[in-house]
Amino acid sequence: MDLVPLVHPWIDQSRAPIYVLTFPSQATDSELLALCSARERWAQRAMYRVAWVVDLSGVLSASAQQRNLFSEHLKRFESHDRAYNQGSALIVPNAFVRGIVTAVFWLKPPNFPNQCFPDAKQAFAWAEKQLYPDGRGPR
Repeated sequence: MDLVPLVHPWIDQSRAPIYVLTFPSQATDSELLALCSARERWAQRAMYRVAWVVDLSGVLSASAQQRNLFSEHLKRFESHDRAYNQGSALIVPNAFVRGIVTAVFWLKPPNFPNQCFPDAKQAFAWAEKQLYPDGRGPR
């Protein structure tokens, strides 16, 4: 499979087609928009099954504007998620971050399998199982 590069400082593609998105503790609106743009450009060419591990463990703040910006991104990204996202494992270590996830998903309910986990080990195990249900891994 030819993987399409997804270049953004918050995204680790070394395990692709499992992509790791690590949000910083704080971000500006323009930084968040740059992430959204990078993912949207990538989705125009990445026509293959993927899974995401979204690490929110370091997030200290997300304004209402930022939650709205990301929910709007999820709307624009929806066709790719429906077709190719086998699952998004979210690392959500506390109630504050869970509240952010709840707010974003309330604005734009996800149309892909997703689950929250307290740590990376559990998140990666679930993402791998979603992407490779037969347990065989990448081919």
